[in-house]
Amino acid sequence: MIKNSCQLSVVSRQLKNTGCYLLILILLFTAYFSLFTVSANADVPVNISADHLEYISETNTYVARGSVKIIYEGATLSADEIHLNSVTQDADAFGHVLYEDADAIIVADKVELNLGTKLGTLYNGRIFYKSRNYHIHGEEVKRTGEETYTLSKATATTCDAKPPEWYFKGNDVKITLHENVTAKNATFYLKGVPVLYAPYFWAPLLEERQTGLLMPNIGYNNSRGFTFKQGFFWAIEKNRDATLYLDYYSKKGLGKGIDYRYIKTQETNGEIWIYHLRDNDLTRDFLELKSYHNQKLPNDISGYLKLHLVNGFDYYRVLDSTSADRIGLLAWESDVFGFGTEERLQKNLESNLHVYKPFSFGRTYLLGQYRQSLEGSSGTIPQRLPQAGFIINTASSGNFSFNMAFTADNFWSKEDRQGQRVDFYPNFYFSTGRTVNFTQKAGLRETAYFLNDPAKNENRELYDLTSSVTTRFFKRYPSLLHSIEPLLEYTNIPAVDHDDIPVFDSADSIPHTSDITYALTNRFSGSILGSSEAKFRLSQSYSLLNVEKQFMPVVAEGSLSGRHLDLGINASYDVHDKTVEETIASVTVKGERGSLGVGKNFRHSTHLDQYTIEAGINRPLKSLPLDLYGKLLYDVNGGGSQELKFKTTYKSQCWGITIAYTKRPSEYQITVGIEFRGFGSIKLG
Repeated sequence: MIKNSCQLSVVSRQLKNTGCYLLILILLFTAYFSLFTVSANADVPVNISADHLEYISETNTYVARGSVKIIYEGATLSADEIHLNSVTQDADAFGHVLYEDADAIIVADKVELNLGTKLGTLYNGRIFYKSRNYHIHGEEVKRTGEETYTLSKATATTCDAKPPEWYFKGNDVKITLHENVTAKNATFYLKGVPVLYAPYFWAPLLEERQTGLLMPNIGYNNSRGFTFKQGFFWAIEKNRDATLYLDYYSKKGLGKGIDYRYIKTQETNGEIWIYHLRDNDLTRDFLELKSYHNQKLPNDISGYLKLHLVNGFDYYRVLDSTSADRIGLLAWESDVFGFGTEERLQKNLESNLHVYKPFSFGRTYLLGQYRQSLEGSSGTIPQRLPQAGFIINTASSGNFSFNMAFTADNFWSKEDRQGQRVDFYPNFYFSTGRTVNFTQKAGLRETAYFLNDPAKNENRELYDLTSSVTTRFFKRYPSLLHSIEPLLEYTNIPAVDHDDIPVFDSADSIPHTSDITYALTNRFSGSILGSSEAKFRLSQSYSLLNVEKQFMPVVAEGSLSGRHLDLGINASYDVHDKTVEETIASVTVKGERGSLGVGKNFRHSTHLDQYTIEAGINRPLKSLPLDLYGKLLYDVNGGGSQELKFKTTYKSQCWGITIAYTKRPSEYQITVGIEFRGFGSIKLG
């Protein structure tokens, strides 16, 4: 029997054929077994310490006792005692086995490991993954293959508290690194009480895209009944994936959807969403198509295709948004293509095909545009199929500048007049003066029409003249800059005959104009406003043609976006009728504990008068991590409440729950969402 003390800080290549080197192998392979690979490097220092090291020749066993510890490449592994059989290469670590590195902490009572096969068992092991706050406990953790592990019984949570507020518990757990985890008889516990049970559980182990079932959505809606929505995600390749959806509505039937995404290059990519539902109640089919495609072509030509179509104008009134909260389509809510979840509030859907080529001085393009009405028939809507255009950007030389637009349109309508239009519109500018600036703009417009049914050709020639005078006064304060910008402008457009010209868009109905416009703009900036700028503008026009109402409405425009206050206003006041014609305004006060916003949407011509009140409170009770939110959309002119929504959110260290109630005139919905930190969420509603 050999006894000695081992207290070393050396380079590993200097320890070959010694008892301490065998101890290094034990500890390194134990670390490898503990789900982390440590590759030996001959030039990396290894710090080892132990109170006693002995060799028992009768059993060919090395024994290290007393505060055994190794530090290697930022990782630390320690145990009370380690045994190694030099013949069978079986190693055992006993007592307070602890492994820690930058990613994880592992604690176990005992570890059995074969250094040759690298297979073995960890007893009563607790694993903590730091990055995602995972706490995993297994009575027996067995390494059965290079990347496979089994646990007879295991629990998992992201809660730091003991006992945890929630945890999953399962039997016959199987883990395949970088792939998935499965378990039988999986039970979810909340505050120690079992609340959900599944005979079989499966989940991916990577944050990367991976094929598998998505969390189902269960809820109730008074118009569509009980719902169950299940998605299946298919990670086809790194640059392609698809999600299949199956939705059950107790009052409607079965809905099927597919969302396919692809990326060929950064400039060539796209997405396709198709949804179909056979409504058993109405005995009709509902079909929705959303798609976009960006394409980079040779010779610096680019283009995109956007499609948004439904097979019935009342699609969203009946089904609401069937693409909301789907995997890829979440990005469309703020996308440049304008897809959104509030389709039921839109008047039209728009599909476009746009191909363009830029030049140093401008661009040329081809545009195909189709609009579908959500209020009835689309037969009278003039569709651009297509429009060709050539744009020359503003070019300057001294006090003179010039730009031009040339467009050629083919308008097609199923039930209304069809024809072609060619529009040539060059603009010339003259500008002089710095303190007081005078600008003269002259636009010449030639428009030709080639109409069908009956066949007829029409021409329209007109010009527009605009003369403006502007200046700027400003004053600096210690923390504020205030500037005042007055404007005086005269616009003249002669009268032309529009009787024989169809109205395809606003370019076909240019009114006779002789107006004087005066405006005063106030701007505020400086440290007192932080990085924001405040603006308030008052303007009015005086008509030299309208004898009855020469003074046009006064228009007020204002905006402010700051840390504690957001303000926006756009209002017009008719000085003759002494009435407010239109008001779109909102004020939001923000603080550390919440926010309060009030908005108004008023149009005198359509008798629209709506108010919006929106408020949120963060943790009204300091001892309880609870947030409250409410929103009311109210129609003053007899419509009453258009939308009422209440939402409360409870968030603790490792989980959260959101309960929301939404009421509209024709429907209501209750939504419950539970989020488990690191494990995703379950949505009900």
